[in-house]
Amino acid sequence: MRECICDTEEENYCYLCCGNENNKCLPAHQHEILRPNGERWERESCARCRMSGTEMEGLACDDKDPQRLCLQGKCSKSVCHNKPQGAFCDRKLEKICVEDMCENPCARIAPHLLVCDCSMIDPDTGFASEDRCQLCCYDFNAKPASRRCQNAYRKYHIATSQNRPIWRVGLDCAGGKTCNRYGICTNHAATVILPVFLLIFILAI
Repeated sequence: MRECICDTEEENYCYLCCGNENNKCLPAHQHEILRPNGERWERESCARCRMSGTEMEGLACDDKDPQRLCLQGKCSKSVCHNKPQGAFCDRKLEKICVEDMCENPCARIAPHLLVCDCSMIDPDTGFASEDRCQLCCYDFNAKPASRRCQNAYRKYHIATSQNRPIWRVGLDCAGGKTCNRYGICTNHAATVILPVFLLIFILAI
């Protein structure tokens, strides 16, 4: 047996992987290869997730890598692979998915800036807020009466790697609408009917 690269990122991070020409590359304990004390060759952070999975579910599991969360008993970095852009990705509701990374993008500017949901209705105009579907931040250090959820793109220039606003896909909007992947409040039915209508139109040409 020799050290090798396991199939999944979590296994490579958590365990010593072993294999050879006749044995598939797997975590060492699956080949009954253990430490001298009988324990698995496993990172401490991964062992905590595995042994206290229910208590730590959705919480950070590695102080050196804040992207890793305990997910189903594993210290995983793939929390955002099945979540839409802007969805909360930790149990404390402090981090969101941004380009498949679980982070607090507001903290890029300062650690006391926190993610918040901008109002459905613009308090200044009384109409549906144009900020609802974008990342918004508020200053936790400000006095409670002065705290205001503000558009992160305009206020702090926080953006994606393409220098675009960070959308909050799936948030509810006024009038029963929902934020879509283009940062617009829309009816779910419209997002389904419009592509079908376009397809019929194209086929008819």
